[in-house]
Amino acid sequence: MQRDDDDILLGRRDALKLGLGAAAALGAIGLGRGANAAAKEPAASVGAAAAITGPGHVVCVHKPGMRGRLFPYPDAAREAVHKAVTTLAGDADVGRAFAVFVKPADRVGIKINMLGGRLSSTTKEVVDAIVEGVRAAGVPDANIMIFDQFGGNMRGGRYVWQEKEGQLRVINHDVLGYEETLTTCEGGGKGKLAKTLTWCTAVINVPVLKDHDTAGVTCSMKNMVFGCVERPPMMHQQIHTALPHFYALDAIRGRVRLIVCDGSFCLYDGGPKHNAAAHVTHDCVYASTDPVAMDAIALEVVERYRADNGYKTLAQARRPATYLALAQEIGLGVSDRGKIRLEQIELPPYTAPA
Repeated sequence: MQRDDDDILLGRRDALKLGLGAAAALGAIGLGRGANAAAKEPAASVGAAAAITGPGHVVCVHKPGMRGRLFPYPDAAREAVHKAVTTLAGDADVGRAFAVFVKPADRVGIKINMLGGRLSSTTKEVVDAIVEGVRAAGVPDANIMIFDQFGGNMRGGRYVWQEKEGQLRVINHDVLGYEETLTTCEGGGKGKLAKTLTWCTAVINVPVLKDHDTAGVTCSMKNMVFGCVERPPMMHQQIHTALPHFYALDAIRGRVRLIVCDGSFCLYDGGPKHNAAAHVTHDCVYASTDPVAMDAIALEVVERYRADNGYKTLAQARRPATYLALAQEIGLGVSDRGKIRLEQIELPPYTAPA
């Protein structure tokens, strides 16, 4: 996976203009203003981080041998995560790079995705490397929380449970519960927000590369929307309109500062649950501030593995990821592959200790 200069189609100045234009358009037409869109306060710093990296910019770091038989090697995952984030931020120092996205006073949530069970979920090794970066940015452990929907899946995925305040917490939504009021938006989006989400002033979204039985693909946007409400099935029937409009709410879009996608594997069929027949080692970590571009790249990866293994395209399988076009239309990011700046970095292969 050598870097391909033909993929770098948006310069930083052009990307900045596009980002400011998209943000202005979103505000002008009033999208993302649900009946009770929560917590508008964090939004300003999100825009600053996105402007630095540029919409449509996705970094892909390939570390051959990163994932062992079941999980990534910690040293290899750390190298890939830190390289992805420092490249995205444009600063080789890990602490300063993470400080582009989170500040010491932030309450930082690290949103993982454990729905795929032990083998098709966000790996602990990738998250550990992210925690190192957040700490290096000056955020104290008392202001860091790793969270997801299901406690059993988190424990099964090797996350060590920790509920006590004043320390780094590892909890699921049930510990803090959900907001009392129902948050709604156009497009059929509705759900009670998890208080794990609303506790945060900044979120690092850590999705995985998977296909999905209704959305087509599940990566950054779905991890934040369907992974942060009480009853996600309430939006399934209108998933392609509900997903982008709900993500546009200040409660979500205003909190997500950084996306670090665990691409150590790809699940290209049978998702979102684990399917051993379509699970493949991918040995990559992605970083971006653009959820739409990240999902578009995830779709490309899933489709490539499907083609390589004789599967129908997602469109042929009657589950195209049509939400991406609407997400771009309402100003959430870039879905047009010709305008996505995919920056690919090849690291030396990892050699496991004897």
